[in-house]
This record gives sequence, C-alpha cells and structure tokens, in this order.
Amino acid sequence: MGWKQIEIPNGKSAIFCNAYITGKSAMNIIVTHTPIVTTLEIQPAYEPLAKYNVNVFAFDFSGTGKSGGKEQDFSRMSIVRDLDCVVQYIEKNFSSNIHLYGNTGIGGMFAQYYVCATNRIKSFAQFACVDYKNTAGVGTPYVGAKIMSFLLNLLPNFHITTKPPKYTGYNGSKDNEFYERLKQKNPDIFKSSTKILNTTLECFVAPDSAIKNGVSVPTLVFKTLHDRYFSQKYFDSYFSSLACKKKLVEINDVHNSYYLDSKKFCKEVYEWFIENQ
Repeated sequence: MGWKQIEIPNGKSAIFCNAYITGKSAMNIIVTHTPIVTTLEIQPAYEPLAKYNVNVFAFDFSGTGKSGGKEQDFSRMSIVRDLDCVVQYIEKNFSSNIHLYGNTGIGGMFAQYYVCATNRIKSFAQFACVDYKNTAGVGTPYVGAKIMSFLLNLLPNFHITTKPPKYTGYNGSKDNEFYERLKQKNPDIFKSSTKILNTTLECFVAPDSAIKNGVSVPTLVFKTLHDRYFSQKYFDSYFSSLACKKKLVEINDVHNSYYLDSKKFCKEVYEWFIENQ
C-alpha cells in the first residue's frame, strides 16, 4: 500500500506517524528515533522493513518533529505516554503482535526506557543503549551527569549546541559526511533541547529511572565496532547485564551505519522479531 502519514490521537494533540501498512494480520513494528528531526528525514534507516510484509509505525515524539505538544513538556513520562498511545492505536486497529525497534542513537535509549517501564511489547531491538550509571554513553562522568541533570531540572527549556565527538577512524569520512548532510539541510541540527538532553541523562542517573527494572522481553543489541560515542566495552557491559533472552549483533562499521547500511540492520531486526512473535 506504500507509505502514508497518519495522526494518532494523544490527549489534546496528536502523534505524527509515518506508516507502512501491509494488512490487519501482519506483524507490527514501531520505530523510534533521536528526536532532533522528523521521522520522515530518517526514513531510509527503517524503510527496508517494508519489504518484509509487516506494518511499520515510525513516529515523532510529542513536542518534536511534526507531532503536537510542547517541547518543554518532553520527559521520561511523555515517552511512555507516547508509546502507549501508539501501541493502543495498533492494538485497536491491527493486532497485539507488536515489536519495537529503537533506532538512531538516543531513539534506542528511549525505546529501552519504554520496555523497562511496561510489558506491552513482544520483543525489542536497539541501536544504542542505556547501561545504568555508566554514563560513558553520554560522554560525561557519572558525577558530572548527576550535577548537570540536577541543574537542568531547575531551569526552563532552552537550546544548547551539542556537536558529535570528533572521529577520524575506520570509515570516518563516511560517518562525518552523514552529519554534514544533516547540517546542510538543518543548520540548527546540533542545537539540542535541554529537556530532551536532561531526559537522556535521567535515564542513566535518576534514582527512579525505569532502566533499573531491566528489560524482560527478548532483546537484540547492535554493537558497532567503530562507534564515536560507544566503546566496545560499553556495549559488552550493557549486553552482559541483560537477564532476558538476548542476541548481540556486531556491525564492523561506524555509528551511523544504522542509516548507511540500513538493509543489514533491518534484516537482523525482522528475523529477530519473527523468531519472537
């Protein structure tokens, strides 16, 4: 049927969703992404899923992209509410055979928060992860992350520039060119909302972070071997902490390979979800 844009009711506003519908009885895959652009701009990262005769629901979190709501209201709880709304929509109109693909860095972290906070997803695949209290994933020592989160909680929402770490290693030019293309199309791409930044920090350091519950559903973790954000040791630490059925997929490439080599990622994701329906 092709891709179509739908709006999913979410209280007084709506969640913008880029959907590919195969049929009512098809497996359903929800895709989350880092909330700095609309899901339409990173469609190549998940578009290969459409060839597997599944329903795909890739959406913008409330207050970001093309979704309704206010950016200053972004929080861990708004992530859970948004995903609950998408799940409810799918259950009502399709089926409860629902799986979650956390994509493009922080999108994987926020998706992980949801599966730690609820039990509405059959299986999970993630690129990027939250190893609780191990703040190497956000490039800040634990104590520094705690202090930063405390301060940001006291302040209203504003935007600060948070550029990606410099990288010159394996396939570095390819990885850097990806960011340059993003910046050309969106000059303010690296001006991050402090509410979104603090929500990310809270996943790692908040005493009441649902991440502490752990993931209970079958989980696939992508481990990129040449990642500018995450060391191999970081991925291994998170993976070893999982007490659920799990699979580690090593990708001999850079951070943005989820986009640059999306067919490989989507194939692994689909096969994992099929195994765990």
